[in-house]
Order: sequence, then structure tokens, then C-alpha cells
Amino acid sequence: MFVLGIDTTTLVCSVAVVSENMVVAEYTLQVKKTHSQRLLPLIATMLADSGLTPAELDGVAVVAGPGSFTGVRIGIVTAKALGQALGIPLCGISTLEALAAQHPWFDGLVCPILDARRRQVYTALFRGYGSLQRLAGDKAASLPAVLEKVEACGEKVLFVGDAVPVYREFISGKLGEKACLMPPESVICRAATAARLGLEMLARGQAVSWRELAPRYLRQSEAEVKYRETHGGGGTCL
Repeated sequence: MFVLGIDTTTLVCSVAVVSENMVVAEYTLQVKKTHSQRLLPLIATMLADSGLTPAELDGVAVVAGPGSFTGVRIGIVTAKALGQALGIPLCGISTLEALAAQHPWFDGLVCPILDARRRQVYTALFRGYGSLQRLAGDKAASLPAVLEKVEACGEKVLFVGDAVPVYREFISGKLGEKACLMPPESVICRAATAARLGLEMLARGQAVSWRELAPRYLRQSEAEVKYRETHGGGGTCL
């Protein structure tokens, strides 16, 4: 079984193909080009280099958010198009769960944080070491509130995600030696992890059709907020 993984929720554009026993290929870019320009060519190149055709794919696992509103939409739309065209099931993966799943053997708490702007981060909380256990759902919150919560746990905390480079000094100053901060190559979301999580969902019968796949935004976009401020509470511009 081959599962295609897609992540466009942040500045990183990552695609991968995994099978039950291996990562067949994984291509990741972090350059200043829009995901709409690079995603499909990246998938096509990766499949060609792997000797695979789209018809050989058994499913698509797409990182469905939270993250950049535009990035989330591009990934979701691409996955839907592939699901409809190829007649294969889809799996929507939480960005935060995918980040945490990259570090299952950390002996402590795993706290993914994504820069959500507006002085907030998208975050969740997991316990590692073996089987990853979710302790808190995905949400948008201020970083001080997040750090206060994890500090109260009294354990080591591994921080991953694109907000780590932004707030590294602040986190270290607050938590000291309890804060474990990964290097740049370990804080980004990898499509191979998303594909593996999708493979597990397929095995459990938890995949959905292209009609059912939905993004996970957690909060309104700037455009929606401005629309509501201008027009009141009735409807959005999107």
C-alpha cells in the first residue's frame, strides 16, 4: 500500500510517499514561493523519481491544519482533487499531532507550537515515550498561557513547530532547563509522518471521501474578522 503525504500548512512545503515498511520518498522545500506554484510539480517529480504513477496510490494523507489559512486551503483542495480523480480515500491530519508524532520517544511532554500571529500560537499537548498520548486538544492561545500550563506539570517539555525559532529565548527564559528546544531541521512538519499517520487511519477504517475532507482552522481568518467588524455578525466574506 502506498500513501501520499502532503503538508502546506506553514512556509514549508513537504510531500512524501510511504508504504507499510518504508519511506519511499520525501521532498521538502522551505523557499519563498507560494505552495500553489510548487506543490503539484513537487508531487509529480517525486512520483516520477520513485517510479510510481498516481494510479498506484492507495490514499492521500493531508495535513489539514491549523496553520496558514491559504496554505491549509491549498493542501486540502489538492488532496480533494486527487481523491476525486483517482477514486481513493483521504485522511485529514492535525498539524500539531503530526509534529508531535515525529518525537514519540521523548521522555516527557511534547508541546507543538505554530506561530498563529495576533500574539498567539496554535498548540496542543502530548505525552511521549512510546505510544504518543494526547493530553489536550488543538487550540489557539497566548504563549504565556501555554507556558504557565506546562510549567505547572513540573516535567521536561519538548517544543516543536515553526514558533520555536521565533520564541526560543522567551521559552528558555520562562522554563529554563525544563524546556527542550529542537534544531531547525527537527521543528518542521514532515509529510512522511503525516503519511504514516494516514496509513494507520486507513488500517482502522477512519479515512473519508473527497466530499467529507474538511480543514481545521481553529479560528477565523483576518478577512473574516474584518468582514464581521464591518458588517456585523451575519455571515462572512469567504
